[in-house]
Amino acid sequence: MAKRQSDESSSADRVRARRQQSQKETPTPPFGNSASRKQAKSRVPVTRRTTSSVPVINRKRHKVYVPLKTKGAELQLPAFPNLKLGWRLISGAIFILSLAVVITFSSLGTFEVSAINLQGAERLTSEAILSQLGITGTSIVKIRPKDIEMQVAERFPSLSSVKVSAGLPASVTVKVVERQPLIAWRQDSNLMWIDVEGVMFPSRGEAEIPLTVVAAGNPPAAAAEAPEASEQAEVSEEILAFTEPATLRTTPEFVRGILSLIGYVPEGSILQYDPQFGLGWQDPNGWLVYFGKDTSEIDLKLAEYQTIIAELREDNLTPSLISLEFLHAPFYRLEQ
Repeated sequence: MAKRQSDESSSADRVRARRQQSQKETPTPPFGNSASRKQAKSRVPVTRRTTSSVPVINRKRHKVYVPLKTKGAELQLPAFPNLKLGWRLISGAIFILSLAVVITFSSLGTFEVSAINLQGAERLTSEAILSQLGITGTSIVKIRPKDIEMQVAERFPSLSSVKVSAGLPASVTVKVVERQPLIAWRQDSNLMWIDVEGVMFPSRGEAEIPLTVVAAGNPPAAAAEAPEASEQAEVSEEILAFTEPATLRTTPEFVRGILSLIGYVPEGSILQYDPQFGLGWQDPNGWLVYFGKDTSEIDLKLAEYQTIIAELREDNLTPSLISLEFLHAPFYRLEQ
């Protein structure tokens, strides 16, 4: 018993001696104790997981091996290139294809214009229009409908509306609306028609016209002149047969004034126009009577005309011309 206690005491002495020895060997920090020092952070060990990489198969693009049914046998074929189609490549292909189509259309006779399809015309013919366009034998891809519309409208004033469309293989359609003549204007040896807007155009075919005017000159506000003789000499006879002269245009008021005289022209007389005295006619008794270019007061002028005739008969006078162009200043001329 005494021996065991002595062994335990000796063991405790040894442990105590080791602690004192370790404290002597450990240096004391210069500032403060261990409680006031910042404790060092413990580092957590980081583990890294590695995965097995998938082996990359490097295929040669210039060879493709196809296994056969026979063991150990294979067939070697050339590989197809790995193409990446972009918008530029697609656009270039479309452009080349379109260019090829245009060249093909231009070289084939099937796509050359030889006639036009005229719609809406009663007096104008397709031959007349085609002779003015110069598109016979032209490829359909070179046809510009807007340009043709301008040419037709300019060269044919008898048309109030023109619409042109083109289609394959060589179809050109011209839809027109013709002007409706209301007045036949006969000047010298030419016969022109006038519509409600005052547009004058050459007579063509047949039409029911309520009134004819025999004129000694152009109507008021004429906008253009006929081509000169030197210019006409350069045009072939075939084209002159179809060509309409430059557009003449008078005022719509003048047209309404002419139409207002329809019910006043004596039977057997023809309405006439003089650039100086205006509109009038030859009275059945032989003299000329004019009412000016403005017929808005035609009723008053006709009443004044009857008064003048009565006075001349009382005086046993026969006039050659009576003018009522100005209502408050009429005058007459006696036969010479």
